Formats: sequence, structure tokens, C-alpha cells
Amino acid sequence: MNAPEIFRHIGQLVTMNPQAKGQTASFAMMPNAALVVEGGQVTWSGSETDLPIDYQNLPFTDCKGRLVTPGLVDAHTHLLYAGNRSHEVALRAEGKSYLQILEAGGGILSTVRQTRQASDHDLRAGVQKRLQTALSHGTTTMEIKTGYDLTAKGELRLLQILKEVQKSSPMRIVITCLAAHAVPPEYQGRGMDYLDHLKVSVLPHIADLAEFVDIFCEAGVFSVEESRSYLETAQQLGLRIKLHVDELQDGQGAELAADLHAASADHCAMTGLRGIEALARAGVPAVILPGTAGYLHHGGMADARALIDRGVSVAIGSDGNPGSSPTESLAMIMPWAAAWLHLVPEEVWAGMTVMGARALDLKDRGGLTPGMAADFLVWDTDDYRYPCYHYGSNLVQEVYLHGTRVV
Repeated sequence: MNAPEIFRHIGQLVTMNPQAKGQTASFAMMPNAALVVEGGQVTWSGSETDLPIDYQNLPFTDCKGRLVTPGLVDAHTHLLYAGNRSHEVALRAEGKSYLQILEAGGGILSTVRQTRQASDHDLRAGVQKRLQTALSHGTTTMEIKTGYDLTAKGELRLLQILKEVQKSSPMRIVITCLAAHAVPPEYQGRGMDYLDHLKVSVLPHIADLAEFVDIFCEAGVFSVEESRSYLETAQQLGLRIKLHVDELQDGQGAELAADLHAASADHCAMTGLRGIEALARAGVPAVILPGTAGYLHHGGMADARALIDRGVSVAIGSDGNPGSSPTESLAMIMPWAAAWLHLVPEEVWAGMTVMGARALDLKDRGGLTPGMAADFLVWDTDDYRYPCYHYGSNLVQEVYLHGTRVV
């Protein structure tokens, strides 16, 4: 048996309350706290004065009054790709919209061309570098989607690369197949034909490669009817599903996610009241991506207040990708989530920890209560509100995975 690892003199310990339903109710914090880790899991957390006597005289790590929180859970990223799209900054400045850039062969299709040409080695090295950056900024669990090849063979290649990375990474990585990210040039104007191809050539072969199947359900990409057909096929094969919905307009994508009981509905930037209430009734979490809406500056920002007030679990993801949210740092989005979405720090913390884990169906991440994985962060502050206030620098000083310091 390994000796317990004890962390004492914690100024504030954010443990969260993973069993609570509400956004604010999911937040839990205690001052002057201690934490005990055994076998990579939290076995005790509480007030320093209540530390069990068996631990009081053992060696410990002195946290020097700093803030300790769960590792961040990023429930929506696209970090496997080649190249970049820095040239699009000028196009957006000229007034080109997301769909206009896509229709001109840019956007996703630009990244598709570069990703198809890249070697396995270069793709693997690229995603591993991005993961290291994310880890240094406090992300300890991350979902990564495919979707930048858009051929059956190529998407399976991307899944294989992610599977290799998943096995070697100390982080918890959740793999999502997003072969239905866009209509590829070879199927232009024949989106349903492409989905039918994926139903035969991809979906039956990914049970051991991906934990979820996703689709971009949006006008100009895949319709609600096309998305329903594709996702029902995935479900019939025993695959769990997610959806990109209502990013650019309210296209009833949230209602589809609710009807199919998806693991989550992501973006929801333009989802109206009917869609919000449908998600609430079905118990489907929303993964909202304020960094994307802010970066694109297209006017669509998820109504986080309405989602939370109606009982939807709201996760906050980075949407790290090469076009609309070129970042690996979920922590850097904390101040913008608070400011743009009018959320209090407790709601932001819930969205980036326990609610992110809920959207990925992970029961042992996002909190620091007994039985949870000991993935946690030590911050350069003693106040949990500070990371939601200060921007532009990395406040994460130490990162622990299963109780072992890795950063």
C-alpha cells in the first residue's frame, strides 16, 4: 500500500458537489482546508482543524495558503489538426462571415486540406504539443473531436491517432468522432449521400475507437432531418451521441438533442426558449463556448442565464480549434465567461469542472470529494474569484494528476 499524500495549509479548497443538480448548488468551497490522496483518489477533504488524527503527524505538502481546485474539464475541443488559419483574421476584418469563408473554400475546408496532407507523426506531435499547453493551464480532462479529414479512411486514421495519444497521455482524454463536421468537397451539394457513406464506412468500425459520435447540425451544413437519420444509426450501433447545434441560428437543433437524449448539446449560441426548455425536460446538458462567439464576433452568445434558471446543466468549453477559437487554455476563458455570460464565479467554476464532467458522462472527474480522481490545481492566488477576474497570464502554478505533480 502506498502511503497517503497529504496537502495542508490550503487557503481555499474548492471541492465541488458532483451530486447536486443546480449550477450554483454544485459549487462547494471551504477555507483553511486539507486534502488526502491515496491510490490516486481523494480519500478525505475538509477543514484543516478536522483532519483525522491518523494523518496529523505524517509528512505533508504545504500549500502555503493558496487556492486549490479540481482540474479543469474541457468538454469540447478540436485539437487534432494540421496548419493554422491566421489568414482569416483579415477576411473577418473585411466583414466576411463564418459561412462565407467556408463557402469560398476556407474555414474547416482549409484545415481539411492541410490535415489530409499531414503525416501521422506530424499530427500526433501537434496534438501532443497542444495537450501539454492545455495541461500547463490547468486542463486535466479533455474531449477531442476528429473532423478535419472528412473521408472514411482519413477519419478512421484520426481516431487511431487519438487512441494512441489517449493511451500515452497522463490526462484523461475523451475521443469523439466528428466525421460529420462539414460536407467535404467531394460531396458538395450531397450532404445526405456523405452521411449515408459514413453510416456504412465509419460508424460500424469505431466502437473501440470513440466514446461519442457528433454532427454539425446547422443550416448550410447538415439539416435536422439529416442529423436525426445519422445519429439514430449511431445509436442503433450502440454509440453515444453529441450534437453541435444552433451556433449561427436557432435551427431546432437543441430540440433534436433533447429528443434523442444526447449526452450533450454543444454551442447553443442561438437556442431559443423552446430549445432550452426541451433540454431541461430531457436532462441533456448544454456545452456553451463563449470564446468562440466572442472571437468570431457574430453576435451569438448562449443565453447561459436562461439555461441555468430553467435547470439545464451548463458546461463551459474552450472549443479549441484552428479557426474560431485558436486556444488550448480553458482557464483563459474564465473572465470572459463571467463577463459575457453574466455568470458569478461559482457558476463558472461549476461549468468548467463538474458540469464538464457531466457532459462527458464521467463520474469521477470535476470534484475533490472522496472517491474522485485526485486531479487538482494549485493557483497563484488564495481566492477562487480571482481567476474569473484576472486575464492575460497563466495563474496555474502546479498541476496534479492522480495525486502526482506533473506541472
